[in-house]
Amino acid sequence: MAYLNKNNMMEGEHVVMEARFHYMLYWLPALLAIVALVLPFIKIGDDTLKYRLIFSGVFILLAAIWAMVINNGKRFILTNKRLVLKTGIIMRESNELMLRKCEGIKVRQTIMGRILNYGDVQVSTGEEVDTFRYIWNPVGFSTKVNEQIDKISSAMNVTEKEDPEENQVIIAQTKSNKKK
Repeated sequence: MAYLNKNNMMEGEHVVMEARFHYMLYWLPALLAIVALVLPFIKIGDDTLKYRLIFSGVFILLAAIWAMVINNGKRFILTNKRLVLKTGIIMRESNELMLRKCEGIKVRQTIMGRILNYGDVQVSTGEEVDTFRYIWNPVGFSTKVNEQIDKISSAMNVTEKEDPEENQVIIAQTKSNKKK
């Protein structure tokens, strides 16, 4: 969680949850690694054990690289103010969604996903939809996101009710700024 620290968090912001990948994300690289482990024991033509071991090592290396590329340093972090999707090991790309702008959350699970408790979570704002794939416990993750959205909207409603005259002044100032 080194991506979010005190230097790049907003005032009063704290990490609520970091979503984890489900191990099913790696099923294809794991299948390739299994083939690589079985390969030395299968005799094909006149090849020698040496060549089968070389091919096996290459396949295991490819499986490891494939698993690293799939993960790509992805982090899904939920704070009390925003949802952060960070990708990249060498080059970093970050997508941050302010929770007060989130409009909807959609959880998608296949039958296997329901059995093994993984799925995709889509979070939408007005113009953007971010998909978090192969999330462990997607229903729990979406529940945490909804709880934080609810806390933010409750806090905004309390602020509006505290001083209605001040809110009217702010609204009038905003309207006059838009006209200019």
